[in-house]
Amino acid sequence: MPNRSLDRLLFVPAPTTLGWDRRRQIVAGLATALFYLHEQLDTQIIHRDVKASNVMLDSGYNARLGDFGLARWIEHGEADHPIKQQTASIRSGSSSNYEFRITDTSRIGGTIGYLPPESFQRRGGATAKSDVFSFGVVVLEVATGRRAVDLAYSDDKIFMLDWVRRLADDGELLSAGDKQLPDGSYPLPEIGRLLHLGLLCSLHDPQSRPTMKWVMEILVSDTVGDLPALPSFHSQPLYISLSSSSATTTTGTVFSSNYLTAMGSTVFLTANDENSSSQRKAVLFPNVNTPRTISYKEIVEITNNFSESRMVAELDFGTGYHGLLDNRFHVLVKRLGMKTCPALRLRFSDELSNLGHLRHRHLVQLRGWCTEHGEMLVVYDYPSGGVLSRRLFYRHNSPAAAVLSWRQRYRIIKALASAVLYLHEEWDEQVIHRSITSSSVFLDPDLSPRLGCFALAEFLSRNENGGPHVTSTVRSSSARGIFGYMSPEYMETGKATAAADVYSFGVVVLEIVSGRPAVDLRRPEALLVRRSWGMEARRRPAEEMADERMEGNFERKEVERMVRLATACTLSKADRRPNMRQIVSILDGNDELLRMMGHKREVKEEWEANNANALALVRRMKALGIN
Repeated sequence: MPNRSLDRLLFVPAPTTLGWDRRRQIVAGLATALFYLHEQLDTQIIHRDVKASNVMLDSGYNARLGDFGLARWIEHGEADHPIKQQTASIRSGSSSNYEFRITDTSRIGGTIGYLPPESFQRRGGATAKSDVFSFGVVVLEVATGRRAVDLAYSDDKIFMLDWVRRLADDGELLSAGDKQLPDGSYPLPEIGRLLHLGLLCSLHDPQSRPTMKWVMEILVSDTVGDLPALPSFHSQPLYISLSSSSATTTTGTVFSSNYLTAMGSTVFLTANDENSSSQRKAVLFPNVNTPRTISYKEIVEITNNFSESRMVAELDFGTGYHGLLDNRFHVLVKRLGMKTCPALRLRFSDELSNLGHLRHRHLVQLRGWCTEHGEMLVVYDYPSGGVLSRRLFYRHNSPAAAVLSWRQRYRIIKALASAVLYLHEEWDEQVIHRSITSSSVFLDPDLSPRLGCFALAEFLSRNENGGPHVTSTVRSSSARGIFGYMSPEYMETGKATAAADVYSFGVVVLEIVSGRPAVDLRRPEALLVRRSWGMEARRRPAEEMADERMEGNFERKEVERMVRLATACTLSKADRRPNMRQIVSILDGNDELLRMMGHKREVKEEWEANNANALALVRRMKALGIN
């Protein structure tokens, strides 16, 4: 991290390297990182020590959150329950840090000034809203240029949060802006909005604080709206009230006045707890299995020598088999066909490299690989709910219980959208999947989806600022993918773009809503996107697209939202389609954004001209009698 940590650049006289644009970039990057920890991994991670000195800056001044020494893992679904705190470790600090460190307690971990008030309660526990509070304090530091705790100020201004709250109550919030920012170098409304956001995140009541997903959308979206109003802080307790004999927290807990100043300006505070044990407790972290080489002998045992009884489905460029690895991990073994083909060997190598770096709760996880005996075998975690396409399209002898409910379908679409957004905008490089189909989506037992099949994925470098909206393309010699999911421009040019992935995603949405495959040559229209376009052109009700097996048990407003969104995603012109961030916002209920896209309808002649290649291919397949 060549630009060191945020505090080393922010809290210096005349921080010329941190202009307003860079400060906004850093705050947005930190918000994205916390959203990823809270919502986008298999287990929720609470950082518990978000502060300026733990925000590292790379060569492009992009924020990188570090120091996970106090982090805790929580299973999704348990995130709203307080968790037992580990013993906080004593760490030495620089004499210029002005930090209060909590030590010798089995309940509290973190840094005074950033710790949320609920951490001081005897039954307090860290949740995602604890990190939101700490993030809010960092936001206020960035906007004001002041440390969270600064002993150089008078008693009523030592804690920056209380000082900013008083200014907000007095209607002078803008006066809290960093005076070292040159006049005219930033819009006053923007710094006021950032201060407002920081105060919202650091509200006293955890339930009143926003989620990091909401915060991230506010910071990175192009739309500007009014933020929720701030409460009056006059009626709320101070963050910490200092006196000569005690330090009283906002929750009324009184701590010993043993302020230790041996570290110069760094002040340590010991929280007394009569019920706490003096013996430190072991901290157990989840076992993270690194992908490894798996022997061919193990593969044969897992798949029962590739028996048909272990076969799951035909996947892109190969066949999938399921079994147990090490007698405990349920895995999917993908066996690539045409093992002597050099092009496939290159793709095999690419897929291993790609999957080894990606981590998201809705992406399949790589376990290992095998290249013995000339084979190309990839081993994933196997989501035992099966492949999405089988749940959608296999109707023969299918019990009613196997039919996905509307609520399950909606959750699958939202989760899949979050995974594609991660690939397009939230990972270090932009990832174009190029093969988003219902056969590349696997289901966990709870029907939570995982996107797999990365054999065609392209990893594209971002610009020097690391911005999330990158319009990079890669030109292939020809289009490679599954017919019915490929966008018109991709079939014509072979260029891998985010817009082409959006098209494929839209087709999958139509499949989930309708229960019909992307291509069905037994039907007159053959292409599902053509049926969708035709119904919209004739202004037919959206519920006519709904899977008849649901027997009308769905929310009509949600079905309409989903069909209109899928139609927008599958527009013939790439520049008319929404991006994945807009799609996620629409799925969260932003119907106003969807209404703004309503004017993008295509007339018949335009649609048929833009989709001429696909229509010609359908005619040829029908002429050959392919079903």
